[in-house]
Amino acid sequence: MVNLLIFNPWWEAPERIESDRSIMDYRESNLRWQPKIKEEFILTQDAVYTLRGPRQVGKTTLIKMIVGELLKDKVAPRAIFYYSCDLISKAEELFQVIQQYHEFSQPFKSKRRYLFIDEISLVPAWQNAIKQIIDLGWGRSTTFILTGSSAVDIKRGAERLPGRRGRVPQPDKVMMPLDFIEFVKKCSEVPIDFEHFSLQALLEEPTFIEKIRSQTEVFLPRLSVLLEHFLTIGGFPLAVECFLKKGELSQDIMETYLAVIRSDFEKAKKSRILLKQVLVRILLTGGTPVSWQSLAKTIDTPSYNTVREYSEFLADSFLLAILYFLDRNKKMANPNKMKKFYFFDPLLLNIAQQEAGLSPKQDFSLAVEGAVAAYLVKKFESRLFEGFSRTEKVFYWKSVKGKEVDFVVLQGELFMPIEVKYQSIISRSDYSTMKRSFGKGILVTKNTFLIDENIIGIPASVFFLL
Repeated sequence: MVNLLIFNPWWEAPERIESDRSIMDYRESNLRWQPKIKEEFILTQDAVYTLRGPRQVGKTTLIKMIVGELLKDKVAPRAIFYYSCDLISKAEELFQVIQQYHEFSQPFKSKRRYLFIDEISLVPAWQNAIKQIIDLGWGRSTTFILTGSSAVDIKRGAERLPGRRGRVPQPDKVMMPLDFIEFVKKCSEVPIDFEHFSLQALLEEPTFIEKIRSQTEVFLPRLSVLLEHFLTIGGFPLAVECFLKKGELSQDIMETYLAVIRSDFEKAKKSRILLKQVLVRILLTGGTPVSWQSLAKTIDTPSYNTVREYSEFLADSFLLAILYFLDRNKKMANPNKMKKFYFFDPLLLNIAQQEAGLSPKQDFSLAVEGAVAAYLVKKFESRLFEGFSRTEKVFYWKSVKGKEVDFVVLQGELFMPIEVKYQSIISRSDYSTMKRSFGKGILVTKNTFLIDENIIGIPASVFFLL
């Protein structure tokens, strides 16, 4: 029982949660970010939730905050169980840990128990342990929240836990780094409230752009500066905290995140050298469509399948988005065509630049395009918990003559084309492919608002606020 007590000091005294490292770091932070997803857990029902997201995004802190709130609500301390799987190597060990807690907690007649298992995706076949626990009846009057940084096992887990997840809606959750809206709210006092304007509404009624322009033009210089900070810093909490304290991103923060990525690859028995080469190769594609075979060029592996495996591992770890060519007739991806690759947070793009030996670019065009890709995936993909290697709503498109549209979002039967031109001067040629091929579209610019029939131009710093 000593090991369990180390992870659950509130069993001795509820106030000891305040001495938890994650809680103390949060309390001393300038950021103090509470992601909206925290409100999505229904803790009054039997459920097996999963909480996914990249490493170092704050999942453990979120769990400890929920524990703290339960204790403040006078939940019996021994009805709350937390355990980290960092030192567990197989499902049998996980089962034994939860069995130990179950036997310990039985004498205490709690109305409901709460089990928080951290980094469960480190345990191979963890679903077998959870299935056994529920089948034994130990999941009655219990809410589980299981965290992990990989989406790979979710696909298998859903099949292995049929009818055992509870009746809560959407039991699989994803926690991502701060987006630009949250970054602006935490790093400035710019009053923003544009979330009631949607991209689809803009396409249906282009004159809405005039309302948006009237409300944002005065803030545009400040928003543009904040966007360039965001494109340099990214949205991972430690990076934003560093920016709030020092006004810049320090090298040790970059090294911390790079070390975490390397560690995850090494745990999966993958090569650190190949990881670096894949990161650099994806960086050098610059958001242009490439085949798996082309991506593998200059990489020290005899098989492009290895490069595909590494790329999909990054995507299923919520670090990379892989976008597919849109077959307009079938309204679905064509997996045989070339793919586009985008780092899912600006910090990851900067890490790849560092790995390539390149200094951070002052030209933010590629970073903006990547940020638009991430924004669209987060907004429109419905199964984020499965990772970003099989996107089903956000694509790119290319004509038979080679004319490309950066992004096309599929909404029901409708197409939403989006082109990124992060430059000061905009001409009709910058959106002619969208206009000719789709008859409508949104052009993400550097600082230009425009309306040309059904083409809407909007500065990137405002686009991300919608």
